[in-house]
Amino acid sequence: MTISKSMAYALIPIFVIALATGFTIIPSTFVYADSEGYSGVGLRPTLGIDNRGYTLIEDGLTINGQTFMAEYFSQTIQTQTVKTNQPIDITLHYFVKGGLNSLAHTALSIDNGEESRFIEWNQDFKGTQTVSVSDNEFFKNVMVKSRADPNNPSGAFLNFKFQISEKTEISKLKIVAWNSAREGWTNYFYDAIKVDETILDTNSQTPDMNEIKSPLKQTRDGVSASNVKCDLGKKLMIKNNGTPICVSPASVSKLVAMGWAKQA
Repeated sequence: MTISKSMAYALIPIFVIALATGFTIIPSTFVYADSEGYSGVGLRPTLGIDNRGYTLIEDGLTINGQTFMAEYFSQTIQTQTVKTNQPIDITLHYFVKGGLNSLAHTALSIDNGEESRFIEWNQDFKGTQTVSVSDNEFFKNVMVKSRADPNNPSGAFLNFKFQISEKTEISKLKIVAWNSAREGWTNYFYDAIKVDETILDTNSQTPDMNEIKSPLKQTRDGVSASNVKCDLGKKLMIKNNGTPICVSPASVSKLVAMGWAKQA
């Protein structure tokens, strides 16, 4: 069929209108370009709502069994409080075109506003996976496992297991990810994690070479709170209720600042 010149001119406005309204003339692979200058075929790794406003994953973030739906860019979530050296289990559920094999990088950062420390997972084009940690004193017993989503060819799971060795104020969780085409995105979860210091159990005796009794047992034996003896390397403090405790030197100033105890 031959299209006349006048018919061709008539079709041009229709094509322009179709582009302006987003009407798809021919179904094809989605090609996009966004305000940050990224463009390409396919989708960035997405934990929930993508840059078009579509919900692709409903359980993008799980912290110690508590699941959250990830919004497009940033959100505030219910704070998950743990103790120092308590196991933390974080699972990320991605929608990534091509599935697990197309996921190239994820960085999980704990940011308290003053310092950001992170665990990085990387996968090269051969499928070799590596894990690196920014601070081996802060993060302990780090393990990252990946698996494909059996119910979704474009789904992938990353499971981070680790412990945090020191008290941390309420912190932001930052997730940076990109695929093998270097299409990336960042999610911010504010107020996500708080790490409280583990307080010694004064009802039990800490084993040591000198066999010093616990502060509670010493007071039950008639020793005044201010005269309680602590293990080597520990400092004596008095809680607000008058109970003696023995803590590490690093904890003294923190407990005083919190108003939880005072030095003996």
